[in-house]
Amino acid sequence: MANYGVIRTDLVKATKSGNILSGRFYNGSGAAAAIENGNLVKLDSLIDGERDLWKVVAPGGTTASDLYVVATPEIIYDESLKSSGALNQFRNEAGTNITLVPLEVGDIISVSDACINILSSATEPSVGSYVTPSTTGTKWKEIAGTSLDDEVFRGKIIAREVYNGAKYLNVIQMVKVR
Repeated sequence: MANYGVIRTDLVKATKSGNILSGRFYNGSGAAAAIENGNLVKLDSLIDGERDLWKVVAPGGTTASDLYVVATPEIIYDESLKSSGALNQFRNEAGTNITLVPLEVGDIISVSDACINILSSATEPSVGSYVTPSTTGTKWKEIAGTSLDDEVFRGKIIAREVYNGAKYLNVIQMVKVR
């Protein structure tokens, strides 16, 4: 069974202010591609002929601006997947519209381990570590808290919580954005 990214928007200002956007994810070659919830994307441009549907791409690094987290409501039509944990069985398929949530300093979100590229010496993300956009792909990248000066977008893992048995959500508080 698939183990896709899961997100929970715990304390996110955008869920109250209504400045959530819609988009479609495109890979580096310009083709529509699938993307998991909890991953990061960067606004590229409005899609031709649309006035509120954005083309979004991988962030491409720690100094990227206009970043959003993917948080599309999980709709699963295959009833057989629901008994095995529907949230981690959901993925935004290529060409479908996705929900884009902007994050602000102080916002708290929770993402599953599947959304984070962990430190090479670790087996799971650690409380106290920082996370930033990955230079390749759309996942968060765990980093040691030493050289954080050039990052314009980062959060800190403040807790790990069990969900659905042996799976974990990493509670992230945003400490710097844009």
